[in-house]
Parts: sequence; structure tokens; C-alpha cells
Amino acid sequence: MELVVNTGASRADTQPPIVSVGVDVGQRHDPTAVVVAEAVYPDPTPGAPDEPTYAVRAITRLPLGTLYPAVVAFIEEAITTLRRRGVTSPTLFVDATGVGPAVVDPLRLRLRASGSAARLVGVYFTHGDRFTENRPDHTATLGKAFLVSRLQSLLQSGRITLPRTPESEALAEELLNYEIHVDERANDTYGAFRVGSHDDLVTALGLATLPSSDGQFMRDMMRRAAMQRQRALEAEMVMTPFRTRP
Repeated sequence: MELVVNTGASRADTQPPIVSVGVDVGQRHDPTAVVVAEAVYPDPTPGAPDEPTYAVRAITRLPLGTLYPAVVAFIEEAITTLRRRGVTSPTLFVDATGVGPAVVDPLRLRLRASGSAARLVGVYFTHGDRFTENRPDHTATLGKAFLVSRLQSLLQSGRITLPRTPESEALAEELLNYEIHVDERANDTYGAFRVGSHDDLVTALGLATLPSSDGQFMRDMMRRAAMQRQRALEAEMVMTPFRTRP
């Protein structure tokens, strides 16, 4: 199985791609899902909004029962595909909860061995509404409430764009089936609870659209470059009256 990446024209040629890959690791009754999203900042000038629009470039659901070594190989091939398209340092947010280490640990070793510039973050799901990234340990904790509320905000504000593919239709159906249950003790649970339904694509989308410190770093670089261009333009305008005319 191969990752199909849908390119778009939403990114300016001078803007380096800021890409995240979300991986929801499947279990016995749930398939593994992979979503690739590009954070697009249309205006890098100071004062422009910090929050990007996320252009989803790929949505893939691996066959149910895919062995974890095959999942690792698929993600490696996906990174290779992205590199061919000019994405040299994507951020991978991979579900590390439960059986997740069966994918995260060997994938981290293989990325190091290959010298890949991809950054792998093992994400542990928790209760609550916080997202905390521990860069030294290459891990993060993610409250399901945070993931759901962020997805709701992004979708309602039109800041997620999807390709016209059957996988996008499956994702849209999952979003319709996604539910929030609160019991008598005020404990909340999130997911698809109907028989035969899944929420792996929704989770992978939530992972791929997490706020990334790498994205903010690139945003700051773009802003500095825009400021330098503006200063150079202003200096050119100041010097023009003093140039000798023929």
C-alpha cells in the first residue's frame, strides 16, 4: 500500500512546507490511520494571525489486521514520499497509548539509523483539555477534550481543507458519528460508539493538526524574512532620490 499525496497550490513557492503526520495506531478491531496535513500561513508579515489553515494532503486507512512491522514500513515509505516532494523535516505525531510503542519504538530506531530529519513525537492520550509537548523526551500528552475542541474550532472556522477523495468521505462520515458521552460521575469519553463505526481517521486528523513548535519556529523565520525584505524596500525608497539621474 502506498501513500497518495494530493498537492495543492495554497503554499507560496518561497514558503517552506510545514507538514505534520498524524498516526492513530490500530488494535484488533480498529485499523491504523495516517493523515498528512500542511500548515499554510498565507501572510507571514508581522501582525498577521498566528493560526494557520491546515491543507490535508493525504488520508490513508491501512487494512484491518495490518501487522505493526508493516505499519512501520508504511510510515517510512510515507516519509520518503514526502521527501521526494520537498518535505525534508516533517513532524510525526504517533499515538503511543496502549499498543503504540510497538510502532513508535522501532520507527524511532529506524529513523535514527537512516539519518532522517523527521521528528517523531510519541503522543499519550489522557483525560482533560491540555496538550503538553516534552521536546527532550520526544513525547507529548494529549487530552481527548483538547483534541475534540481544537478540531471543532478548526472545522467551524473553515481552517481545515480536505481533498476530494473517498478517504475524505470516510473521514466526514466518522466526524458525523463522533460522540461525546458524559456519565453520572461527570467522566467524559470520546469516540465512535455505534457498532461497526470507527474514529481512527478523526484521531489521525486531530494528531496531524496539533499546534507544533516546529511550525511556530518556521513562522518566526518567515516573519523575520518578511521584515528584512520590508526594510530593504524602505532603504531602496530612501536612497532613490539621491541617485544620479542620467
